[in-house]
Amino acid sequence: MVEQKQTKLRGLILAAQFAIILAIFAQITIPFGIVSLTGQTLALGLFATIASPWISTSAVGVYLLLGMIGLPVYAGGTSGITVLFGPNWGYLFGFLAYTLIVGMLMKISTSWWNIALSNVVGALTQLFMGAIGIATWNQLALGSVIKPAMLVFIPAAIVKIIIIVFVTRIIIKKFGIFN
Repeated sequence: MVEQKQTKLRGLILAAQFAIILAIFAQITIPFGIVSLTGQTLALGLFATIASPWISTSAVGVYLLLGMIGLPVYAGGTSGITVLFGPNWGYLFGFLAYTLIVGMLMKISTSWWNIALSNVVGALTQLFMGAIGIATWNQLALGSVIKPAMLVFIPAAIVKIIIIVFVTRIIIKKFGIFN
C-alpha cells in the first residue's frame, strides 16, 4: 500500500515537472502564419513517448490549468481562460489527444519506427484538432483552414519527430526504460 502511494506520488511529481518543461518550451516561438510555431510539441512528443499515458496526459492537464488560472505558461507568455478557449483551443486540447495516442501506441513497441509512427499519428491528430478550432472559432469551413492551420506545420512536425526518435532512443538505452 505504501509503495503504491509512493509510485502515485512519483507520477504526480513527474507530471508536474513535465508541465513545467512544457511551459518552458512554449516560450520558444516563431511567428508563422495564423499560428506561431512553438517548441511545445517537441516537449510534448518527448514526454508522451517516454512516460505513461496517465503521466503525460496529467502533465498536459496541469499545464492547461496553470495557464487557465493566469500563469503565463502558454506560447509567448500568454495565459487566461480567453486563450484556452480562444482561437487556438483546438491546438491546446489537441495536446491531450497527442499524449494519449502516443502513450497508447508506445505500449506496442519501443522500436524507432513505432516511436516515429506514434508521434506522426499524435501530431496529425493535434494539428487536425487545431484546424477544427480555427475553423469553428472563425466560423469557416474546415476545408478552408486545413492548409494554413495544419498542413503548413507538417514539415516542422517531421523535424521534431526525428529529434524525438533520436532523443528517445538515447534515453531508452541510457536509462533502460521500457525494460
